[in-house]
Amino acid sequence: MAEKGARAQLEPVARQMYIDGKSLTAIEALIGVSRQTLTTWKGQTKKPNEEFDEWDKARTRKANFGIRMEALLERELTFAEEREPGAIGGASLDNLTKLGSLVVKFRLEEARKKTIEEVADRAEQTAKEAGVTEETLKKIRRDVLKMAN
Repeated sequence: MAEKGARAQLEPVARQMYIDGKSLTAIEALIGVSRQTLTTWKGQTKKPNEEFDEWDKARTRKANFGIRMEALLERELTFAEEREPGAIGGASLDNLTKLGSLVVKFRLEEARKKTIEEVADRAEQTAKEAGVTEETLKKIRRDVLKMAN
């Protein structure tokens, strides 16, 4: 567990991990802050009369970023395809290539994170079936997730 008074250092780290798609359980395992504490930190960012807290809003913005990039790439590719041959300059083609690379990179990173979470879940399940203690289960999950970072 994290030491008392470490909130100033750990809360921004936990928030960024959450925004990047990690579950509260995974964050708990990685930084040693209880899920209850993480839930409290997260809940304290919720403004009255709003449905979502700031952590969830930031996570949604990041998730939508990939979708927006894909839509932008699709729109620009359609525009380029509708032009006369040779009407698109080298700079525009270079920008399309860069945008396409960003979309691919973003999607590959999402797939990598999902795969790591699945591996951690499977390792935990296998350990449970083998009768491993709860403390060892947490250590296994933490170690698997740390390998991914």
